Amino acid sequence: MPRTGHRLPGLLPLFLATVLAATACTSAGDEPAAPKSRPATTPTGKPDRQHPVAAFLQPGREAVMMTDAAGRTWKAADLLPSTATSSFNAARVPRELVWSPDASHLAWMDSPSVSETGQIHLLDVRSGQLASRPCPCAGLGFLGEDAVSLANDGRSLLLFPPSGKARRIALDKRLPPYSQLATGGTDDVTLFSLLPEGGEIHRGEGTLVVADREGEVRPLLPDKGTTSFAEAQRQPGGEAVAWADLESSGACWSVQTVQTHPGTSGKGPRRWLPGDAAFRHALVEQPRMVTHLAWAGDGLTLTYSALSTCQVMAPERTASYHLRDGRWTYLGRGMLGIAFGAEGRVVRLKDPVYAKDADRFTTGTLTLTTGDSELVLGKGVSLFALTPAESAAARTPKSPAAQPGTGVAAVDDHGARLPAAVGQLARDIADAAARGDSDRLVELCDPCSTGEHDWIRSGDGARNVLRAIRTHPMRQPGGDLLYPGLTMCVDEPGKDISCTPQQLHDAAALRLKPGLAPGMEYSGSSYTASDAVLVPLTLRLEKGTARWTGLAAG
Repeated sequence: MPRTGHRLPGLLPLFLATVLAATACTSAGDEPAAPKSRPATTPTGKPDRQHPVAAFLQPGREAVMMTDAAGRTWKAADLLPSTATSSFNAARVPRELVWSPDASHLAWMDSPSVSETGQIHLLDVRSGQLASRPCPCAGLGFLGEDAVSLANDGRSLLLFPPSGKARRIALDKRLPPYSQLATGGTDDVTLFSLLPEGGEIHRGEGTLVVADREGEVRPLLPDKGTTSFAEAQRQPGGEAVAWADLESSGACWSVQTVQTHPGTSGKGPRRWLPGDAAFRHALVEQPRMVTHLAWAGDGLTLTYSALSTCQVMAPERTASYHLRDGRWTYLGRGMLGIAFGAEGRVVRLKDPVYAKDADRFTTGTLTLTTGDSELVLGKGVSLFALTPAESAAARTPKSPAAQPGTGVAAVDDHGARLPAAVGQLARDIADAAARGDSDRLVELCDPCSTGEHDWIRSGDGARNVLRAIRTHPMRQPGGDLLYPGLTMCVDEPGKDISCTPQQLHDAAALRLKPGLAPGMEYSGSSYTASDAVLVPLTLRLEKGTARWTGLAAG
């Protein structure tokens, strides 16, 4: 795919926040309900403030919060220091929280506009003291125990020790404007270096380089290796780097893909995309974004999602995974992020609430599974980060979550409950079709014409019946139910023919490819059932009895 319409890397954190903080349509589907959380208990006693396992951000409370291993939480810091003279500005809420290697300090930065100089905030976890300093810089990490960023002029690293004055490490190679620090490390840091646009280099493309404590800069990717940077994480205690490559971008066309690199200069990166049913049902082949990325031992947890700015959102539009040694484990849907910690702890940011304007944030409910219970750590959470020790000690999940179901729908194409008799007939049809029992299907299709019976008995008849009856029906003016109900819809919120979650489910189940709505004023992708070359089925309810009355025209 050509890399077109890139944004400058210095604007990417703000761009991602805008993507997440957009209006979206949500509607309950009819997939099997997720298992209920294990009985929750309220942790007792005072929180262990000396040994947090995670930090998280609640923009509504203007607070940085922390939790210990038992799920006891406390307010670690205000987003605005008590000495601040300006009022709270949502546009400056941080986009990341970064731990020092020993978790003694937590750092974050304001998100300034292009013309402003933000501040770096360094919290001493044990004492609770917060130091805030101006930082004309881009990106954030730790170089050993020192918070570090890249100066805006690209000439040096800016170091902020836990105590003492800030200092510079002059780089032996100047990086171009809009470069930024990607992620930290023990002895060196990874930088994203923007490349001049022209020739085979498209807007927003750059390369990854490494800078050490002596200021020596060396390439990380092979010669002429390029990427587009959105977010990066260094493996705790290791050299490997994972990041979200912004393959192409635009207001409503962002394609992000997770890439990893072993950390050895000259080696090539590896691109990671799942290919299971859950990923297909999320309809995030393109566009898509990575809403969370975290190391879990020598594996990763990652979440792919549709774009809430531009697409209709539902729980099925996200898919979370654990990735280790090239093996994918599906972890579930409806999460903004998931991370594994020590002793089997799991942190989930779920139940998204999509913002109604660009000045707010997509938030969710943060939970901690520990022992036999799932505890709610906080609501209105925009981001979270486990300590390096928690991430390094993460366990591989024992078993995958259930993939999206292929059963018969219990609701119509707009989420209204179907009569019980219709649901039972649909299940009977599906069972016979799955067995390839044409005689039973002919018996169920009554009254039907001889031609319709011949079609049912044809080579692909039972398979096509099964495909249709597993979709959501459309209610016809006379009361008939037409399977599938999808004719055409657009994957764009707030439009008169916006796809419902049920129609999106059917588009995925029928493996429809997104296209443009011809001759219509919609910018989003459209799905058209006729692309499936599928003869629709008609069911009718007569005096409480459901009947399959045959095939509809088409």
